[in-house]
Amino acid sequence: MLALVAALGMGGVPCVPAHAATATASSRAVHKESPVKAQEDVTLFTAVPGAVYLNGGIGQDEQMSMRRDASHWPLRMTFSDKANDEFVADVGLKVFDAHGQAVLRLKDAGPMTYVQLPQGEYHITASYRGDTLTRNVHVGPRGLDANFHWAG
Repeated sequence: MLALVAALGMGGVPCVPAHAATATASSRAVHKESPVKAQEDVTLFTAVPGAVYLNGGIGQDEQMSMRRDASHWPLRMTFSDKANDEFVADVGLKVFDAHGQAVLRLKDAGPMTYVQLPQGEYHITASYRGDTLTRNVHVGPRGLDANFHWAG
C-alpha cells in the first residue's frame, strides 16, 4: 500500500509539493500517526518536520505507479534481499543531512521509498533483520537512485 507523507508546516498547513499530492491520487495511502486528509484518497501524517516521502511498492501495480512518479522525487531508494533477489519491507531507515540532522526516520520503510530533499550530501542507514547498511550519497539536479541489498 502506498503512503504519501508530509510533516506539517507553519500553522498546521501540509508542506507537500503539488506534484507530490497528485502523484498518488489514485492509490490508497497508509493511515498512521497524526493523519490530515489532503484529498479523498491521500492521507498525510507527521514525520520528521519538513519531511515528505512516498513509501510502498508492494505488488506490481504499486511498483509501476511509483516508477511513473519517480522523476518527482530527488532521492529514490529500493530495498531487497540479495539471497532471493526479492524486495523487502520493514526496513529501519534513517536519512541525515550534511550537518548530521535527521531528515527522515522510518521504522517500516520499503520496498520502495522516495523522499523530497534539496540537493546536497546525505548519510543513509538502512537496517533489516539486524544487519545495517550505510551509504554516503550526493543528491544532485537529476536526483539519485540508492539501492540497498542484503546478503540474506
